Amino acid sequence: MRSSSASSLFAIACVVTAAACGIDDTVLRDAPDAATLADGGPSDGGPNDGASPPFDGTAPADAHGVFAGQYFACAIVAGRSFCWGSNVLGTLGTGDLQGHLSPAAVATGASFRAIAAGESHACGLEATAARVLCWGGGASGQLGLGDTTSRSTPDVVQDLPPVAQLSAGYVHTCAITTGGALYCWGTNDEGELGIGDAQANVTRPIAVGTSTDWLMVSGGQGHTCALRKPGTLWCWGRNTAGELGLGEGQPGQLRTPTRVGTFDDFTTLDAGQDNACALRKDGSLWCWGSGEFVGATAPDGGNILWSPTQVGSDTDWVQVSTDDFSTCALKAKGRLFCWGRNAEGQLGAGDVAYRPAPTAVADGTVWANVSVGRMHTCAESTAHAIYCTGVDESGELGLGDTARRNVFTPLSFPSTH
Repeated sequence: MRSSSASSLFAIACVVTAAACGIDDTVLRDAPDAATLADGGPSDGGPNDGASPPFDGTAPADAHGVFAGQYFACAIVAGRSFCWGSNVLGTLGTGDLQGHLSPAAVATGASFRAIAAGESHACGLEATAARVLCWGGGASGQLGLGDTTSRSTPDVVQDLPPVAQLSAGYVHTCAITTGGALYCWGTNDEGELGIGDAQANVTRPIAVGTSTDWLMVSGGQGHTCALRKPGTLWCWGRNTAGELGLGEGQPGQLRTPTRVGTFDDFTTLDAGQDNACALRKDGSLWCWGSGEFVGATAPDGGNILWSPTQVGSDTDWVQVSTDDFSTCALKAKGRLFCWGRNAEGQLGAGDVAYRPAPTAVADGTVWANVSVGRMHTCAESTAHAIYCTGVDESGELGLGDTARRNVFTPLSFPSTH
């Protein structure tokens, strides 16, 4: 869901080189939900054997981003990492199991250029050596640390070449290396790892096929979608609600990457609980899966979009983030639009009314990126201020209390100096 990526104005999303996604991801991932595409750079040089450079605890001073998980969120502010919300399994990486209603520093001084937030776990892409560190719930192997133990502080994922982009699904994680290879780990009940077998849990990174032209990946709840050069769309895993976008009448589960449609110009994507959305080079927005909350209408009038369906006719979309019940996206010039369920105020529209189509919100701010969680949404302005809205029972909004908000409200962070 949440793909991660370093945030910048109009960063590509719940989705990491970066930030959105997942849950969803997702980088800015969340993704489980914005993420920068892997660029097929230098060769990986083989698996990580533990001899990578020492973690030096530094990150670019201008590193920024926000990443919403299911019941928590994280942000990178001036190069420092913070998380807040539910922490039952060490989800926040703060070295304890106590929930935090306000942003708390991720333990051990870990510095990332992007974070991927899942259901109860998170992973960060190290700022210097392109290593992945994970923490939180580990019962399904989603931390990639070789066991099913949860961690309350970040720990280095071994056996993984240098990484360019990262995404956390609900209970699985995927990464694209700097050489364009795709690795996944965690639960595989629905085939979301794409490795073609029925192995339930995979506790260490495993290569998905042998292709080295992967650009971006985003994990949903029981499915995963990814882009390959030059911009083709591939999905795998659960397909009971059209999550794979392959058309009606397809199997309810596919366990290896499968090409979706014929377009070859997708530029970014984000996978949600049982849906996904992607942008094409022309700036158009396309979604598929459970259609009630993605802003498009199924041809048969039902709630399932069996194939990618364009949302409206606008062609100036630059980032999208989706999750369980709502979707948000950015247009050029930093305008933010949200739609779907709003009973908890997660659209930030100033009320709790359902929106069936993209609706402009918080127009007084120029936005850089957005990340949708389960029933909360967080966004970053071009001035690098972090705002959140929606449900707050676990402190998901990071505002120091548990009161819901229906407008984007700014957070305060500990001194970054």
